[in-house]
Formats: sequence, C-alpha cells, structure tokens
Amino acid sequence: MVAIWYLLMLAPVIAIVVFWWNYRRKQAALERQSKERWQELVSKAGKPEKEMTAKAAALPAAAIPLKPMPSTAPQAYRGRERLLEPAETLFYFLLRTQFPEYEVLSGVSLSRLLVISAVSEAERERMARGLSSHAVDFVLCDKAMQPRIAIDLLAGEAPAALTAAPDFKTRCFAHSGIRFVRISRTALPKRLDVRNVVLGEGDAD
Repeated sequence: MVAIWYLLMLAPVIAIVVFWWNYRRKQAALERQSKERWQELVSKAGKPEKEMTAKAAALPAAAIPLKPMPSTAPQAYRGRERLLEPAETLFYFLLRTQFPEYEVLSGVSLSRLLVISAVSEAERERMARGLSSHAVDFVLCDKAMQPRIAIDLLAGEAPAALTAAPDFKTRCFAHSGIRFVRISRTALPKRLDVRNVVLGEGDAD
C-alpha cells in the first residue's frame, strides 16, 4: 500500500521528466533538420554549372525551356549566366530562411521604392533621374508587397563606407519609412545573427 502511495506521489514528477525529454528530443530533431536545410541551400548557391546542366538534361523534353529562334540581326545582347553573384546568392538564401514573413526581392531601383514629394517640375525630373540611376541589392516586403527594409551589400570599401558621412541612398531613405541597411559582402552575418543585423538589433552599421 505504501509503495502504491509513493508511486502516486512520484507520478507527476515522472510525467514532467518524460514530457521534458520528449520536448528536447523534438527540438533537437527540428534543429538538425534546419541545419541540413541550410547546408542544402549553401550547396545550391555554389553548385557548379555542369551539375545543373546534367540535371536539366535528365528532365523530360516538355520541362526544358525552348531555345529562342535564331535571328539574322546582330547579337547585341545575351543572357547573364547567373542573376546573383555567389555572395549575393548566399545572402538571398539567408534572407529567405530567416525572414519567412517577408517577400525577398533583388536588384530593385530606388525609383520603384521611393516617391518624390511635391516640388517644381524641373526639380522632380532631376530627382527622378537620380533615383533611377541607383538600386539596392535586396528589399524585404511585407505580404502586401509594401517595402519595409532595403539592403545593400558593400564590396571591399565597406569598412570605410559604413563609417563615412551619409551617402546618396542613405539620405534618400532617411525619412522614407523604409529601413536602409548596409552590410559588407566580405563579412556576411552568421545565419543566426541575420535577423538582429537586418532589424537593427545588432551592430549592423
């Protein structure tokens, strides 16, 4: 009888231990899946072109895009081999995985992001030309496609640029309601630090 009484007293403790162990096991599995997914994204970002070509060759004929018809006109343009450079591709996947609540766009002109306030016609034209000649590397939009955060990846001059006086883009975004973030492409934040850096909770600039 005493043994039964002790078992009844220990039952809640045993249940808590079992629940906690099961919870930690599930969390470990989720973290493992997240790391595997991340490694897959990184490998895709740097995947050789030959491997991609081999996969395309294995697709059914209907799934392979048709080549454009040959033209007799001079070849003035050709398609880029890739839209984003390796560092940009890696950062794109970082944004996709760490900001699922946002839509990620790349290479967006300032003229698509900012609206010129009411000024003279000549001033509007001058400001419009300035905006159209500049773009940002990435934009995070909410589900209503309203731009919230603009991001530029800076090259080798990043350390000096991040501490210098505000540049043209920084001045344009200053009162726009869109957060503007500049990050060195040679020192991209770690996967778990991306949200803090982009949202301004870390040492972004």
